[in-house]
Amino acid sequence: MAKIILFILLLVSGTIKSKAQSSADDDIKQLQKQMYQLYNKNDEAAFIDITNQLKEAAQKAGDERTFYKAWSNQALYFANHQQRNRGQLTAKDMQQYALNHDHKYGIYTGTHVMGTIQSMMGDYQEGSQNFRKAIDYLHKNFPNESAAASWIELARISLTNRKCLQACHDAEQALKEPHISAMHRLNAWSVICLSKVDTTVYHVKDAASYQKEFDYIWGEREKAKQAYGRDDSQGRVLAVWRKINDHQYDEALTLCEKLSPLFRNDMRHLIYKRMGDFQNAYYTQQRFWEMRDSINNKRNNHLLMEMTAAMDLGRVELEARELKLHNQQMRLDMAAEELAHKQLEEETLMLTLKNRDAELANITIQLENDSLEAHNKNLQLSEYQSKIQAQEQKEHAQHILMIAAGAIGLLVIGFLCFYLYRRQLAARRLKHAYHQLAVAYDQLEETTTAKERIESELRIARDIQMSMVPQAFPERSDLDLYGLMTPAKEVGGDLYSFEIIDNQLYFCLGDVSGKGVPASLFMAQAIRLFRAMAKQRRKPCDIANRLNNELSENNDNGMFVTMFIGEADLTTGHLYYCNAGHNPPLLDGEFIDVEPNAPIGLWPELDYVGEEIDSIRGKMLFIYTDGLNEAENLAQKQYGDDRLQQMLQQMKSYTAKQIIDAFSQSVESHRNGAEPSDDLTMLAIKLE
Repeated sequence: MAKIILFILLLVSGTIKSKAQSSADDDIKQLQKQMYQLYNKNDEAAFIDITNQLKEAAQKAGDERTFYKAWSNQALYFANHQQRNRGQLTAKDMQQYALNHDHKYGIYTGTHVMGTIQSMMGDYQEGSQNFRKAIDYLHKNFPNESAAASWIELARISLTNRKCLQACHDAEQALKEPHISAMHRLNAWSVICLSKVDTTVYHVKDAASYQKEFDYIWGEREKAKQAYGRDDSQGRVLAVWRKINDHQYDEALTLCEKLSPLFRNDMRHLIYKRMGDFQNAYYTQQRFWEMRDSINNKRNNHLLMEMTAAMDLGRVELEARELKLHNQQMRLDMAAEELAHKQLEEETLMLTLKNRDAELANITIQLENDSLEAHNKNLQLSEYQSKIQAQEQKEHAQHILMIAAGAIGLLVIGFLCFYLYRRQLAARRLKHAYHQLAVAYDQLEETTTAKERIESELRIARDIQMSMVPQAFPERSDLDLYGLMTPAKEVGGDLYSFEIIDNQLYFCLGDVSGKGVPASLFMAQAIRLFRAMAKQRRKPCDIANRLNNELSENNDNGMFVTMFIGEADLTTGHLYYCNAGHNPPLLDGEFIDVEPNAPIGLWPELDYVGEEIDSIRGKMLFIYTDGLNEAENLAQKQYGDDRLQQMLQQMKSYTAKQIIDAFSQSVESHRNGAEPSDDLTMLAIKLE
């Protein structure tokens, strides 16, 4: 009977534990889903909260891999949102935690994530070293698991640096990994194809053997693509190269239409050149360079890094020099106090010497008096004894006087030498202190000059940026339009622009991630691309797609821009628009429903959804950045959407300029002396 009861208790306990485990697994899956949904959104607080919940749940459930995956996603989120240093610190914390707790999978994950962030920052050498460390560690501790992800990242670094043979080797090593996933297999064959398609880089000795080798690689990649179920991001470029290598130039030109404009002109130039059509090759090459110059991502990124590094270095040097001047001033004050102390010691020593001289004189007089008294007493004795004693006393007195005089002389000489030595030492210290003060003043003058130069360059950058947004607005009876941009710093990342082409008004307003010089460079690219595409009379969703493909290409810094793009027919009042992750605008004081499209520049090949309104004639369309509704006062209270909507509903009869001016005054009054925390940009449009 006891055994039966024990068996029932064990069965009930196992059932309860199984249900608890199932509930914990469901919670982890739900948190993982929320984490991946928030990863691509610009809501840092929500993302960090969800990933921290997932880490805690995984730790309680003993799920070490999910715990470190959530932690690594935090590091990558920071790196992708312009917080590379914070991403590195997060990865280092994860590595240290894994080392302290001997979590081998955590050590591997932290090393791989650190390499990924370093590669994003352009530090390919450190990134490659971390990827190789991750591979060796995984092979040592998890021999049955695939290190293909790290091998593929190594291959991509080699391909970026035009090291085709090394890229092929790394990709082939990825294919040899056990249990490699279908996605990683496809990625590896794509890298091998890209390493061997361009015969100007991958030197070919025998055309026939090269074609046979390429056909084999292409066939293996096709098998990997079928197994994965879809193509990767390099598929379109490789399809064009396939047609070029097969001398099917017309089909290659047709496939070029699916590429981004920059890649399209580059590939067309190569195709026309191989066809012998040098005139078209020349024109397409010209268009490629013009577009490359207009985008110029590489130059802008390099300039951004240099300017940021220079400004940071200037600030650090200025702070260091100010601290050094402060320390030198303290040392001068201490030297002055020490000098005064030495002078006081010298005066005391002189007084002591004078007292010793007086004491010596008194001693001499006393000795003479004693000798006279002894001589008078000895006169009472016999003449013979008197002479002998007098002679002995005289010799004894002379001997004492000689000893006393010698001792006094040595003492005086010693004091004089010590006095002269201390005085010379004090003079040297004072001379050294004066020299340090002169050097400090020279350094202060250099620091002031460098600071004035940086401030001058920032003023020039602000003037250039402000000249890129429209300052003159159309004077038409059928259109009332006005806009304003106010950067929070010397330069900012907000933007707006418009073009009127045959009674079609194209307009946009956006907010670049971050502030300062990096945001202003990204903003300049976005404005130039928008104006070029508006002149081609493209729809807003098509403009968003093309902007995303161009700005996400070679976007090593992970910057992005939220934008609202519109096309209004000035004749009918019809409005086409596309919202790319931006604040929803207001029409006659009511918020417009918008599609939750992603911001522009995060990933290529996104499909943006456009929307339309039958007519906005007679209604005021108001578009703004979060520098308006999120403006804070000294108590950190925000301006708020409710206040924004209430003011617009009260200003329906106002002109566009009156509305912009009213909001500018209202925001300034709300801040009440607080510094602006973000750029402020507004655009008001009304079709009469």
